[in-house]
Amino acid sequence: MHFSMNIESFMLGQLQNNTYLISDTENKQAVIIDPAAGTEAVIGVIKQRALQLSAIWITHAHFDHIAGIYQLLQAYGENTPIYLHPADLPLWESGGGASDFGFHLDLKAKPTDFFHHGQILQFGKSGVEVRHTPGHSPGSVMLYWQEKQTAFCGDLIFYHSVGRTDLPYGDEKALLRSIHEHVLTLPDPTALLCGHGPSTTVGEERADNPFLQY
Repeated sequence: MHFSMNIESFMLGQLQNNTYLISDTENKQAVIIDPAAGTEAVIGVIKQRALQLSAIWITHAHFDHIAGIYQLLQAYGENTPIYLHPADLPLWESGGGASDFGFHLDLKAKPTDFFHHGQILQFGKSGVEVRHTPGHSPGSVMLYWQEKQTAFCGDLIFYHSVGRTDLPYGDEKALLRSIHEHVLTLPDPTALLCGHGPSTTVGEERADNPFLQY
């Protein structure tokens, strides 16, 4: 395992999102996952460590997970790669559903690259696997970093809960199928880093998540 690889979380935005910064201090690279509004704290850490932001990875296109993108592009340049699953493009282009919560979001940016299921994203000397996990939104993805025994889940699953499916584009059956096929098949010690709330593990949710007991 590469000990130069770090994962940090920042609680940001109106809906208290978890924005994640992964960094490789050896190669001075950084990736931000789901930048919510108010990314100044993350930008500060990147500057303090003299890291280069190599990409922005989006687990899904709801507004609270993408509201900080423009701020990052202002800081690091409009050519910074933005990854999204193509099935979430309609959600992105509708403003991420912000109007459903009484917000207005002008993203001023578009995805530059698209995830596909089974893709391996190179980060430093490591690889992160993309798993397409529809349900909360059509293009939701989970990013599984096997080397770190960690999965970035977006709003697929939470500590003792699951992602909501009552918003436009939601699908409860698809969500539960995604969890059973792509979360519960991982080793029990795998850390689940969720889009909101505390982290958990596959084993914890397999045993005690009330939404999965059937």
